[in-house]
Amino acid sequence: HPPSRAHTHTVTVQARRVLDERSARKRAETDAQQLANRIQHLKDEVARSARRTEEASKRQREIKKQKMESEARREHAHDGREAAMVSKKEIEEIGYFGTWVPGGGQIAPDKAKGMKKSEVMKLKAEKEAKLLKANKKRIEEIKKKRLEMAVAKKKAEEIRISKLKEQYKKKMEAEALKRAQAEKVVSKLEEEEARLIELLKEQQVQQQAAYTKLQDTIVDGEGGGPSTD
Repeated sequence: HPPSRAHTHTVTVQARRVLDERSARKRAETDAQQLANRIQHLKDEVARSARRTEEASKRQREIKKQKMESEARREHAHDGREAAMVSKKEIEEIGYFGTWVPGGGQIAPDKAKGMKKSEVMKLKAEKEAKLLKANKKRIEEIKKKRLEMAVAKKKAEEIRISKLKEQYKKKMEAEALKRAQAEKVVSKLEEEEARLIELLKEQQVQQQAAYTKLQDTIVDGEGGGPSTD
C-alpha cells in the first residue's frame, strides 16, 4: 500500500512551517540591519551636534577673551580701539539642523512404445499433476515475494517520511532559534535607537543654547568668525 495521505500531508505542513519560520527570521534580520543603519546615523548626528556645540562655545570664549583683551589695551595703553566686527552670517556658517526623527509436458516417444493406453493416460495425468503442483507453488512464491516487496517498500517509505519529519523538525527549530536571536537583537537596537533620539534632542538643545550665547556675545563684543562644520 502507498504511504498514508495523512503522513504526506504532515510532511507538507512541516515544510510550509519551515518556510514561514525562515521568512520570519529573514524579516527580523532585515529589521535589525535597518535599525543598525538608523542607529549609526543617529550616532553621527549626535557627534556632529556635539562638535558644533563645542565649536560655538569655543568661539564664544574666544570672542569674550578678545573683548577683554581689547578693553584692557584701551584702558592701559590708550593707543586706540581695535575692532573686528563679527557678522551674524557666522552663525549661519556653523548651521543648525532639527532633530533627525525597518506447461505442459510430453511423454517421450521411446518410453510410450509398448505401454498400455491406460498406463499412458495415468502417467500423463501424474506428470500434469506434478506440473500443476509446481506451477501452483511457483505462483504462491511469486505472490509471497511480491507481498514481501510491497511490505518492504511501505516500510522504506515510512522510514523516509519519518526522516523527513525529523529533518523538518530540526530545520524549524533552527530557524525558530535564529528568529528569536534576531528579534532579541532588534529589541535591543530599538532601545538603543530610542536612547539616541533622546540624546540627540538634548544635544541639539545644548547646541541651540550655545548658538544663542554666541550670538549674544557677537552682538555685545568683538572678534573673529567661528569655524564651520
